[in-house]
Amino acid sequence: MPISSDYLAERASLIEQDRALRREFLATNQRSDDEVEADKIVRRIRAFEAGTIWKEEHPSIPHPFPGMEFLTGML
Repeated sequence: MPISSDYLAERASLIEQDRALRREFLATNQRSDDEVEADKIVRRIRAFEAGTIWKEEHPSIPHPFPGMEFLTGML
């Protein structure tokens, strides 16, 4: 059964209303152009590190970063 366009529109509206009530909404939607660019740069660096450092296998080291599971837990 296909989902109606009315349902999808109402769903999108509810999601938007919910997000507008979140505490981080104003901070993330009123950033300057420099802040947005800085965020993009940091995200690129973190993605690069995730692929080249944190996910790299080390055969001789069973767990290269003991106690640092919180850094790799979300990847």
